[in-house]
Amino acid sequence: MTIDLPSMLSFEHKLETSDGLMFSGNWNEKDRKDEWKVIPITKRQNRSTQSAHGTSDEDKIKPNPVSSDSDDANLPIDKDALRVSFSLRVIGNLGKPFGCNDPGFESAIVAKIGEFKESNSVGELAYRYAYNIANGRFLWRNRVGADEISIHVTAGNDQTLIFNAYDFSLSDFDKNKELADLNTLVAIIETGLKGDGESFVLINVDAYVKFGVLQHVFPSQEMNMNVKGKSLFQLDGCAAMHNVKIGNALRTIDTWYPRYAEEKQPIAIEPFGAVTQRGDAYRKNKKEGDLYSLMLDWVNDKDITDNQKSYVTANLIRGGVFSKKSDKKG
Repeated sequence: MTIDLPSMLSFEHKLETSDGLMFSGNWNEKDRKDEWKVIPITKRQNRSTQSAHGTSDEDKIKPNPVSSDSDDANLPIDKDALRVSFSLRVIGNLGKPFGCNDPGFESAIVAKIGEFKESNSVGELAYRYAYNIANGRFLWRNRVGADEISIHVTAGNDQTLIFNAYDFSLSDFDKNKELADLNTLVAIIETGLKGDGESFVLINVDAYVKFGVLQHVFPSQEMNMNVKGKSLFQLDGCAAMHNVKIGNALRTIDTWYPRYAEEKQPIAIEPFGAVTQRGDAYRKNKKEGDLYSLMLDWVNDKDITDNQKSYVTANLIRGGVFSKKSDKKG
C-alpha cells in the first residue's frame, strides 16, 4: 500500500535560536564582556535623491521620502568592536511529528529517521551546523569587511571553544574540518539531536567583530509594509538580530541541490530550495529533489541517496507544516 502525505503534518524546530543582542566594546577587552555596552538604535534625518528606474521627471528633482527619518546603528567614538550574543537550544526526538493525522505515515517516517540516526549520518548535519557557527555566517553583513572575527562558544561544562571565523569557508565545509574545537562542538550538537526529547543541549555564542570606532553595524531590519523609512530591530533599547535570520544562517547547509556545482554556494534548507535574495528556487520539483517527493519516496521504500536522506532530515530539523494541500475549492 502506497503511503501518501498526510493532510495534517508538522514538525517542531530542533534548532531553537534566540535573538542576537548587539554590544560595543574594545577588541582587546573580550575577556571583560560584562563591561560591554548595548548598542542603541538612533534616528537619522537623511536627504537623498530618487533614483529608482521609472521615476517620473517631476520626481527626479525631489528628495527621496524613504530616506528620511530612518533608523541607524553605529559603534561609539571610543569602541572598535561589535559583540553579537545569542543562545541555541538543540532539541532531540528527531523524526517524531509534532502533529500527524496518519499513523501509517508517522510510523514510517519515525522508522526511517531512526535508521538514519543509527547510521551516524546525523553527525554530518551536526558538523555543518557547527561549521556555520565557527565561520560566523550568522553575522550576515556584519561579517563583511571586518579586520578580525572571533567566535566564542560555551556549552555543557562551560568549556569555551574559540574560532577565527576567517579560518572557515562560506562556500563549502571542507576547510579546517579536523580542528579539535570544531569537532568538540559537532559532538555537542549531535548529542542534542540524538536525544530523546526529554532533555536538550544549550549553547551560548558570542561573536566578536573588530570594525573600528564609529563604524556601522547591521541589526535586522523590520518589515514595515507601506511605511516610509527604515526601522531596525531592537530589544529593550538594544540593537538586535532576529532569531529567524540567525537560524536561516545556521541551516545554510544544502550543497546537495543539483546546481551547487554551478552556484558554488550552499543554500538554506527549504522544502523547495527557495532563496528569496536571488529570486529563485533550486528544488522546485521532483527532478530537482524537492522535500515532498523525496520524503514520500523514502517512506515508500524507494531508493534515495544518503545526501537526499540528509536533506530530508535537515528539513525535519528545520521544522514547519508539511501537510498535503487540500483539494477542496470554495
